[in-house]
Amino acid sequence: MDYTLIRSKRKTLTVRILPSGTVEVRAPLRLSRGKIEQFLAEKADWIAAAQSQCAALPARLAEGTRLPYLGEFYPLRLREHLPPGPREGKLPPPLSPFAGDAEIRAAAETFYRAEAKKLLPPLIERLAGQLGVECRGLRVTGAKTRWGSCSAKASLNFSWRLMAAPPEEIELVVAHELCHLLHFNHSPAFYAALAGILPDWKARTERLRDYRQLCW
Repeated sequence: MDYTLIRSKRKTLTVRILPSGTVEVRAPLRLSRGKIEQFLAEKADWIAAAQSQCAALPARLAEGTRLPYLGEFYPLRLREHLPPGPREGKLPPPLSPFAGDAEIRAAAETFYRAEAKKLLPPLIERLAGQLGVECRGLRVTGAKTRWGSCSAKASLNFSWRLMAAPPEEIELVVAHELCHLLHFNHSPAFYAALAGILPDWKARTERLRDYRQLCW
């Protein structure tokens, strides 16, 4: 397997797929090449699936391009005077059939942002109630490398790209950030709080990796 290896003063070994389909591995300075190769072999199926998703999304968006939404892929259908959303298996931004790539991308992002603003608040309210915490603000961002983040002022930020993931994995990200309102770290107490409301959080974390790339 061809891959780009980046070593640094880190403790963990991670792999991600770039929008181009390139495999990027980040590893500790002294970790052996053999252990890295073994790790990649164990992740081979996930890597192939992630590369296939990237390959399915061309450099230019157009009629029929398949985009992920809540864990499913929908082909773009360019129609005027229709609200955006899955309709008859399609994901149609309200655009002219003659719209260009930049216009389609802007409309698709607008759709994802609108869905995030609609779907996240009730989920935050429910999970915050279970944890006994209060979220004091919500912002939808364009972050590419982080699904979500939490500020010291109890405000939560989520990338619009999170709307690509299935509902259970979206719930994981929201729960993760809300747990930071109890523990502003990744201590054992933090993970105990997370496990208290999502006992299967580890499995959800693994599945979430499949939706890391929206490829633009």
